[in-house]
Amino acid sequence: MKRILILVCISALLFAGTAFAEPIKFPNGLTVDVAPGWSYEGEGDEILLVAEDGSCAIGIIVTSAQGISSGKDAAIAMSQEHGGSEPQEIEEDTYFYTFLNEHGIESKVFVGIDEGKLNVISITGDHRDVDSILASID
Repeated sequence: MKRILILVCISALLFAGTAFAEPIKFPNGLTVDVAPGWSYEGEGDEILLVAEDGSCAIGIIVTSAQGISSGKDAAIAMSQEHGGSEPQEIEEDTYFYTFLNEHGIESKVFVGIDEGKLNVISITGDHRDVDSILASID
């Protein structure tokens, strides 16, 4: 999980001064600093955060990778399901692809396996708080 976040959040330092709510601990064990004005919910292995103005949504899934042969296979299957681009390896067993949702808005998806867990982060739309939120995931 940390590998994906490092790659996704390289510019997080630019937003170090942004005010954050208290860290929220979700049922899947992750803790995330949810920026003011963002709504959130967590159920099972999934977390969904949505910007107040609706401009961006972040989905985070951390679940067992049991039965999944590789991050590449998981990324290919997910991309095909979404009608997305061909997944590109961005680090060992960590892949990135994009797709357009039903409203024509681009979603960026990062898929990887780390320490026996399948980690998926999807970002739909854009918002200045995205990097800081992703950098806060623990």
